[in-house]
Amino acid sequence: MRISRSILKRKKEELDDEKYANVFSSDGWRGIEKPMFNLEHEKDAYRKIVDELTEEEKDGLSDVNMPIRHFRAEKGDIKKAIAKLKSTIKWRKNFEVEAIKKCTSEGGDPDLCKMMLFENETGKIYARGYDKNGRGLLYLRPGLENSRNGNDNMKHLVYQIERGIACTERKSGLSKYVVIVDFTGYSMMSAPPMSTTKMTVEILQDRYPERLFRFYICNPPTLFRVLWKMISPFIDPVTKEKIKFCHGKEGLETLAKDFDLDTLEKCIVGTTDLRPFDFKEYLLETPFDYTFDEKP
Repeated sequence: MRISRSILKRKKEELDDEKYANVFSSDGWRGIEKPMFNLEHEKDAYRKIVDELTEEEKDGLSDVNMPIRHFRAEKGDIKKAIAKLKSTIKWRKNFEVEAIKKCTSEGGDPDLCKMMLFENETGKIYARGYDKNGRGLLYLRPGLENSRNGNDNMKHLVYQIERGIACTERKSGLSKYVVIVDFTGYSMMSAPPMSTTKMTVEILQDRYPERLFRFYICNPPTLFRVLWKMISPFIDPVTKEKIKFCHGKEGLETLAKDFDLDTLEKCIVGTTDLRPFDFKEYLLETPFDYTFDEKP
């Protein structure tokens, strides 16, 4: 007896629903940030993407939400999402992201820990505070750059991104972080090589798609505007929309809308004297999913 194609398709859908029943039992696979497509469309995409992964690749997923983030980042193109996801899983393994995350904890890689302490000692990047919705805030201070080692720079950046994500997830259950860039003290001496800038853009866009919520640029000097013209062609239009230049009264209003000003540092228009950053306390004494000054 011949079985119609419609019956075979229905049977396959039933098996798929059973296979992914545990995954779809909550919104963890989809995240609680604003979705891009309707529920059934994203469910179908999730199945198709994950079914193309090997068991080793599935083990390499950073979290259950990773496939749908790549799907959204590729604007619904499943083929591109699969290719980018596979590439990111391979990159995470080769770049030793899990070891980087654990390097300052007990039992972490001592060489990585030593490198991280050096890269962080000036306070050029760290997590401190949250926006009004509970997204972890990373401060970036290019004027405090102390290293010319591009690879170590990127490992330090990845550590901070992972920490911003972990803080967000613990605080609010959301999955995106925010960045404030303070250009105080920035000069030609602290400007990174173009290769490092390109690697930074690649990591933010390609390796952590749908992770950045907003990027606030404060106190930008003329020099940065020149750099911006050079790097902006490499930045995805969607990412560009997340970048807010904060100048004068308008910039203050933007920050006041998204943050409680008494939680921001004074150099960024904060209204409270916050204590100076201590890199050893931050890296060695504060839990990974807590920002500086925050106690368990």
